[in-house]
Amino acid sequence: MNLGNLIAVYASLCKELNVPFRFPGSPRAYEVLVNVTGTEVLSKSMEWAATASNTKNEIFNITNGDIFRWKDAWPKFAAFFGVTYAEPQKFSLTAYMENKAYLWNNMVKKYGLQPQTLNMLVQWAFGDFIFGTEYDAFFDVNNARRAGFQEMNLDSIDQMIAYFQTLKDHKIIP
Repeated sequence: MNLGNLIAVYASLCKELNVPFRFPGSPRAYEVLVNVTGTEVLSKSMEWAATASNTKNEIFNITNGDIFRWKDAWPKFAAFFGVTYAEPQKFSLTAYMENKAYLWNNMVKKYGLQPQTLNMLVQWAFGDFIFGTEYDAFFDVNNARRAGFQEMNLDSIDQMIAYFQTLKDHKIIP
């Protein structure tokens, strides 16, 4: 499950359909505190956990190290994709995307994207879960920090936008 792919594909489909890029959760879910983990910090943490002498049989939560609200991220995501931003409206991405495979396949051809289906890129039910969470949902990373992992100091919104650019550069999204 990849939240970056999900947001990027959703925004790309919104742009293609010329519909607003609307946060698909409730106004409450739009306000909760969340954190995420990018591949850069995750890969560094895996190397650290495998090689550090004090990590054996320990459990660590790993995130980018910051906490944010979707309400702060969503307008920035919309700006990156050049899509109209709209206020939150609770709906199921799974149901909304049910008949969009044809559109994605057409976009793959139209924009010369990598030949990947929607199901290869996105699990919409994961988005329904993440964006449907109406309580603060973030992980305590202090155990990893106390054990010496000090790489969790990234700005998640910036990291996600950089990931979206990587998807564009690799012709995964238009």
